[in-house]
Amino acid sequence: MSIKPERVFVIGIDGAMGSAVRDGKTPNIDALVADGVVSYSAQAVLPSASYQNWGALLHGVGAEKHGINGENPISEDVPWPSYLKVLQETYPNMTCALFSCWNPINLHIIEQSIEAHRVSLPDPELAVSAADYIRQHVPDLFFMQFDLVDAAGHAHGYGSEKYFEQIEINDAEIGQVIDAIKNAGVYEDSLIMIISDHGGIGTGHGGDEPECLEILWSARGPGIAQGIELGGEISIKDTPAIILYTFSVPIPDGYDSVIAEGVFAK
Repeated sequence: MSIKPERVFVIGIDGAMGSAVRDGKTPNIDALVADGVVSYSAQAVLPSASYQNWGALLHGVGAEKHGINGENPISEDVPWPSYLKVLQETYPNMTCALFSCWNPINLHIIEQSIEAHRVSLPDPELAVSAADYIRQHVPDLFFMQFDLVDAAGHAHGYGSEKYFEQIEINDAEIGQVIDAIKNAGVYEDSLIMIISDHGGIGTGHGGDEPECLEILWSARGPGIAQGIELGGEISIKDTPAIILYTFSVPIPDGYDSVIAEGVFAK
């Protein structure tokens, strides 16, 4: 395994409480995090909702700064560009593929200037489409968002039986994507991250309850520590700094993103 990754795959699970992923039947996620770093109590930003937290994951700042919502898409001239934009500007030949069930990520949160293959489909079809694409094209930058765990939380309750069933379904779909990465022969040289954006309580989210704020954050790949479980010291908004650091790319001055202790091998 090289010290620096050749590419990065970020797989997002919307609405997945960290404790639910820890306690659910998730063999594919478990296998990946056993080989890397995981936190089941990483911190979402407030409000604990999707625009705010996918924005934080991609742009390295909290919602009070990025201000992204359906009426206010990301601007191309902010000092907190997405890590995707930073990497593609640094390495112009890097290819990018974006697969999101929730299409506002492609439309409002990720810059339109990024040259990318963009797909929006329901989770099961999204997994198949993404796996096929990886086998055929092996993108350098890959971002994916599954949405139906959050939908199950809203419909049946976060922590309900139906909610856990959907986490198990998404785990199997993530397994399809991981298998495609392995089939393409790039698993060992890739940074692979599985991260949720927020949790929930009752049938909603947005507040500061631990059930809403404590999320799954995981990474494995070149340079990442192995077999380490972190606590709440890592924030979703730290993700871009960690990605850029692995690629030896300077972290933009506009980021609030930091590199949490314990993520990298000593």
